[in-house]
Amino acid sequence: MRIHPLMAGAAVSVIVLSGVGVAAMTGVLPKSNAEKPEQTQAAAAQKQAAAAPVCADCGVVTRVRAIEVKTEPTGVGAVIGGVAGAVVGHEIADGHRDLGTVVGAAGGAFAGHQIERQTRTKQRYAIQVRMNDGSTRTVTVDQPPAWRSGGRVRFRNGTLVADERPT
Repeated sequence: MRIHPLMAGAAVSVIVLSGVGVAAMTGVLPKSNAEKPEQTQAAAAQKQAAAAPVCADCGVVTRVRAIEVKTEPTGVGAVIGGVAGAVVGHEIADGHRDLGTVVGAAGGAFAGHQIERQTRTKQRYAIQVRMNDGSTRTVTVDQPPAWRSGGRVRFRNGTLVADERPT
Protein backbone atom coordinates (compact mmCIF):
# COMPACT_ATOMS: atom_id res chain seq x y z
CA MET A 1 0.00 0.00 0.00
CA ARG A 2 1.37 3.40 -1.00
CA ILE A 3 0.94 6.67 0.89
CA HIS A 4 -1.07 9.32 -0.89
CA PRO A 5 1.06 12.32 -2.04
CA LEU A 6 -1.10 14.81 -0.14
CA MET A 7 -0.64 12.86 3.11
CA ALA A 8 3.11 12.78 2.54
CA GLY A 9 3.16 16.55 1.95
CA ALA A 10 1.14 17.18 5.12
CA ALA A 11 3.47 14.96 7.16
CA VAL A 12 6.56 16.77 5.88
CA SER A 13 4.94 20.15 6.63
CA VAL A 14 4.18 19.12 10.21
CA ILE A 15 7.73 17.88 10.73
CA VAL A 16 9.32 21.06 9.31
CA LEU A 17 7.06 23.42 11.28
CA SER A 18 7.67 21.44 14.47
CA GLY A 19 11.42 21.72 13.93
CA VAL A 20 11.17 25.48 13.39
CA GLY A 21 9.07 25.80 16.54
CA VAL A 22 11.56 23.86 18.64
CA ALA A 23 14.44 25.92 17.22
CA ALA A 24 12.61 29.18 18.04
CA MET A 25 11.82 28.09 21.59
CA THR A 26 15.35 26.91 22.33
CA GLY A 27 16.92 30.09 20.94
CA VAL A 28 18.67 28.48 17.96
CA LEU A 29 16.90 30.83 15.52
CA PRO A 30 18.13 34.46 15.60
CA LYS A 31 15.62 37.06 16.79
CA SER A 32 14.55 40.07 14.76
CA ASN A 33 15.68 43.51 15.91
CA ALA A 34 12.89 45.27 14.03
CA GLU A 35 10.43 47.23 16.16
CA LYS A 36 6.76 46.52 15.93
CA PRO A 37 4.55 49.49 14.95
CA GLU A 38 2.94 49.49 18.43
CA GLN A 39 6.39 49.76 20.02
CA THR A 40 7.39 52.74 17.88
CA GLN A 41 4.09 54.47 18.63
CA ALA A 42 4.50 53.77 22.35
CA ALA A 43 8.08 55.09 22.26
CA ALA A 44 6.93 58.26 20.47
CA ALA A 45 4.14 58.74 22.99
CA GLN A 46 6.60 58.32 25.88
CA LYS A 47 8.97 60.88 24.35
CA GLN A 48 6.10 63.32 23.84
CA ALA A 49 4.88 62.74 27.41
CA ALA A 50 8.38 63.38 28.73
CA ALA A 51 8.61 66.63 26.76
CA ALA A 52 5.18 67.98 27.73
CA PRO A 53 4.14 68.60 31.33
CA VAL A 54 1.71 65.94 32.55
CA CYS A 55 -1.80 67.11 33.38
CA ALA A 56 -2.88 65.15 36.44
CA ASP A 57 -6.54 66.15 35.96
CA CYS A 58 -6.72 65.33 32.24
CA GLY A 59 -7.86 62.22 30.42
CA VAL A 60 -9.78 60.71 27.53
CA VAL A 61 -13.42 59.62 27.61
CA THR A 62 -13.51 55.85 27.13
CA ARG A 63 -17.23 55.18 27.61
CA VAL A 64 -20.52 57.01 28.00
CA ARG A 65 -23.56 54.99 29.05
CA ALA A 66 -27.11 55.78 30.04
CA ILE A 67 -28.34 54.48 33.39
CA GLU A 68 -31.96 54.23 34.49
CA VAL A 69 -32.40 55.31 38.09
CA LYS A 70 -35.64 54.18 39.66
CA THR A 71 -36.83 56.11 42.67
CA GLU A 72 -39.19 54.68 45.23
CA PRO A 73 -42.88 55.30 44.51
CA THR A 74 -44.70 57.50 47.00
CA GLY A 75 -47.92 55.47 47.00
CA VAL A 76 -49.98 58.24 45.45
CA GLY A 77 -50.29 56.26 42.19
CA ALA A 78 -51.58 53.21 44.04
CA VAL A 79 -54.15 55.26 45.99
CA ILE A 80 -55.45 57.10 42.92
CA GLY A 81 -55.47 53.88 40.88
CA GLY A 82 -57.27 52.03 43.66
CA VAL A 83 -60.00 54.66 43.95
CA ALA A 84 -60.47 54.83 40.18
CA GLY A 85 -60.48 51.03 39.91
CA ALA A 86 -63.05 50.72 42.70
CA VAL A 87 -65.38 53.18 40.98
CA VAL A 88 -65.03 51.47 37.60
CA GLY A 89 -65.35 47.99 39.13
CA HIS A 90 -68.51 49.04 41.02
CA GLU A 91 -70.11 50.38 37.84
CA ILE A 92 -69.13 47.48 35.58
CA ALA A 93 -70.00 44.60 37.94
CA ASP A 94 -73.57 43.65 37.18
CA GLY A 95 -75.19 42.06 40.21
CA HIS A 96 -71.93 41.66 42.17
CA ARG A 97 -71.07 45.28 42.88
CA ASP A 98 -69.16 44.57 46.10
CA LEU A 99 -66.93 42.00 44.40
CA GLY A 100 -66.45 44.32 41.41
CA THR A 101 -65.48 47.17 43.73
CA VAL A 102 -62.84 45.05 45.53
CA VAL A 103 -61.39 43.58 42.33
CA GLY A 104 -61.38 47.01 40.62
CA ALA A 105 -59.68 48.61 43.62
CA ALA A 106 -56.96 45.93 43.70
CA GLY A 107 -56.35 46.08 39.94
CA GLY A 108 -56.39 49.87 39.92
CA ALA A 109 -53.98 50.08 42.85
CA PHE A 110 -51.56 47.71 41.11
CA ALA A 111 -51.81 49.60 37.82
CA GLY A 112 -51.41 52.96 39.54
CA HIS A 113 -48.33 51.72 41.40
CA GLN A 114 -46.72 50.49 38.16
CA ILE A 115 -47.51 53.73 36.33
CA GLU A 116 -46.02 55.80 39.15
CA ARG A 117 -42.87 53.64 39.14
CA GLN A 118 -42.40 54.19 35.43
CA THR A 119 -42.94 57.94 35.62
CA ARG A 120 -40.47 58.27 38.49
CA THR A 121 -37.63 56.63 36.52
CA LYS A 122 -34.83 59.08 35.72
CA GLN A 123 -32.07 58.88 33.16
CA ARG A 124 -28.49 59.52 34.30
CA TYR A 125 -25.25 59.24 32.37
CA ALA A 126 -22.01 57.59 33.51
CA ILE A 127 -18.88 58.97 31.83
CA GLN A 128 -15.79 56.80 32.20
CA VAL A 129 -12.46 58.64 31.77
CA ARG A 130 -8.99 57.09 31.42
CA MET A 131 -6.72 59.58 33.15
CA ASN A 132 -3.24 60.46 31.86
CA ASP A 133 -1.69 58.47 34.72
CA GLY A 134 -3.55 55.33 33.56
CA SER A 135 -6.18 55.30 36.29
CA THR A 136 -9.91 55.37 35.54
CA ARG A 137 -12.50 57.76 36.96
CA THR A 138 -16.25 57.68 36.44
CA VAL A 139 -18.53 60.69 36.73
CA THR A 140 -22.33 60.52 36.77
CA VAL A 141 -24.35 63.46 35.42
CA ASP A 142 -28.07 64.18 35.03
CA GLN A 143 -27.98 65.75 31.56
CA PRO A 144 -26.81 64.08 28.32
CA PRO A 145 -23.07 64.80 28.13
CA ALA A 146 -21.41 66.69 25.30
CA TRP A 147 -18.51 64.19 25.23
CA ARG A 148 -18.21 60.94 23.32
CA SER A 149 -15.59 58.21 23.44
CA GLY A 150 -12.20 59.60 22.51
CA GLY A 151 -12.98 63.14 23.70
CA ARG A 152 -10.28 64.87 25.74
CA VAL A 153 -11.51 66.18 29.09
CA ARG A 154 -10.19 67.45 32.40
CA PHE A 155 -11.57 67.65 35.92
CA ARG A 156 -11.91 71.17 37.26
CA ASN A 157 -13.34 71.65 40.78
CA GLY A 158 -14.86 68.16 40.64
CA THR A 159 -16.63 68.87 37.34
CA LEU A 160 -15.81 67.47 33.93
CA VAL A 161 -14.90 70.10 31.29
CA ALA A 162 -13.42 69.98 27.79
CA ASP A 163 -9.63 69.88 27.69
CA GLU A 164 -8.78 72.69 25.28
CA ARG A 165 -5.02 72.45 25.61
CA PRO A 166 -3.13 71.96 22.31
CA THR A 167 -2.02 68.43 21.51
